[in-house]
Amino acid sequence: MLAILESQALDVQNTMSADNIISSFATRYQLERNHRPFKRKEVRELPINRCGVYALWIPGDIEDAYTCLYVGLSITCVRRRLLDHLTYEDNPELRKYLQMFVDLVTFSVAFTKNEAETHLLETSVIQEWQPITNRNKLGLSHL
Repeated sequence: MLAILESQALDVQNTMSADNIISSFATRYQLERNHRPFKRKEVRELPINRCGVYALWIPGDIEDAYTCLYVGLSITCVRRRLLDHLTYEDNPELRKYLQMFVDLVTFSVAFTKNEAETHLLETSVIQEWQPITNRNKLGLSHL
């Protein structure tokens, strides 16, 4: 399965047109700028059964700046995955941040068209932003 996804991701990368590059930029911008409070009510407003990538944020050191806490994906339902994070978090580092900053955490979502695009977007965003609690996906050990 992983080989198929890697192959699809390479196909997507190799066919990057100007439209795709603009779309990729717009998707990243959407993830970076469209924050909502990370509350059950807000998450429930998302559409059901849409795949995509999401980011969890905490306020940064600079006014109006945010630090990326976590980037994740769902190939079936982003809404369900975010509700799972609110119900029980199995990543101990992320759970610690969610408990400490419960009223400050925000989230953003970028919906994608298919599984390959979802994986490609998540990987590139994690590599670029290096979220605090995605160390396992970055190949780094937990501090």
